[in-house]
Amino acid sequence: MQKRYHFLFTSTLLVIFFSSSIIASPGIKKKIELGGLFSITGGWNTLGRSSAAAVQLAVEDVNAYFDRIGSSYQVDAIVEDTQLDPKIALTKLQDLSAQNVHIVIGPQSSAEVANIKDFAQQHDILILSQSSTAGSLSIPGDNVFRLCPDDDLEGEAVSALMYDDGIRVIVPIWRDDAGNNGLHDATKKHFEGLGGTVSAGVQYAASTTDFTAAVNDLSTQLTTALSGTPANQVAVYLAGFDEVVSLFQLASVNSTLKSVKWYGSDGVALSNAVLNDSTAADFANLQDYPNPTFGLDAAAEPIWKDVAGRIQAITGFAPDAFALGVYDAVWIAARTAALAKGNVSADFVRNALPEFAGSYFGGTGWTVLNEAGDRRFGNFDYWAIRVVNNNFEWKRVATYNSASKEIIRFP
Repeated sequence: MQKRYHFLFTSTLLVIFFSSSIIASPGIKKKIELGGLFSITGGWNTLGRSSAAAVQLAVEDVNAYFDRIGSSYQVDAIVEDTQLDPKIALTKLQDLSAQNVHIVIGPQSSAEVANIKDFAQQHDILILSQSSTAGSLSIPGDNVFRLCPDDDLEGEAVSALMYDDGIRVIVPIWRDDAGNNGLHDATKKHFEGLGGTVSAGVQYAASTTDFTAAVNDLSTQLTTALSGTPANQVAVYLAGFDEVVSLFQLASVNSTLKSVKWYGSDGVALSNAVLNDSTAADFANLQDYPNPTFGLDAAAEPIWKDVAGRIQAITGFAPDAFALGVYDAVWIAARTAALAKGNVSADFVRNALPEFAGSYFGGTGWTVLNEAGDRRFGNFDYWAIRVVNNNFEWKRVATYNSASKEIIRFP
């Protein structure tokens, strides 16, 4: 059974639920209803759970702000669990549409965004994704906004780190979906642009649960790559989600796959699924396995440090920059909608949001968007599993400045 999560934070407005309907007492506040589409019980739920917490906190904070300034608006949110499944994401968006929700934060993956974007366009719903990166979704004038850089910058970041590490040949393995296909393509382009070589690699279906064939194919291709290149110049590049746990369990007993370094992607950075599986965590630690993900802005630390601590108090684990992007997305959507005179419309928010976002400084820093509605600037942090006090932990091991092209490494 799919779960539905309602976060309603009220001050001057009485809200009563009857099934899917909301009945409000007449008067004072005009409602800004937001939706959230996050993977709370499926893959990549580390981000999904912290995203739901970020919505909860942002709604509280925005309403407190509205009260302080005497605004006539109040924001509410309904959060749905997509389980990282594009089909479920569409069903949940349809449910939100039936409840007259026209501004939605999420979903997380590009595959989900790709599957819902037509419905969103047809039903005048704005999508503000915190973590979709596929370049194929960078479309000017559509209803999709993304508060993270697209996959081209991440491909540049991971390629820069690999090449700086002395890697000259990579054998990629990646999940067949819009986001991870985009990451593979961007990484191939940038790594080859630096002078490196990229093997054909292994693409596995999003529904894969048995990775035996994929691991065997990867091992065969890696053997070929090692026949002409020293092992310290060869690496595996992996783009996927929490299913990498199953892949690592098989790879951990394969001597060929254990002979080289591995590199990852944003879909696994800070994953509790990897961290909490001893075999997968040990393999990740032994193979180095840094994962680039959208990085936090040091100048915004006074904002994100407080918000991150509050999110962690709810979830029990530290959020990443994508989750903090959810917090910013709620503020941007709500304050843009509050600029409307009279009833809020999705059309008004669509037109006004880029300008407001361009002058907003939040937990993720400046949120300037490009012509496609994606974040224009962004640095990347690399996260890897390390042993700290006899326990596995995710540690930030380096950062990449996309403007200066500089890599800074941490002890």
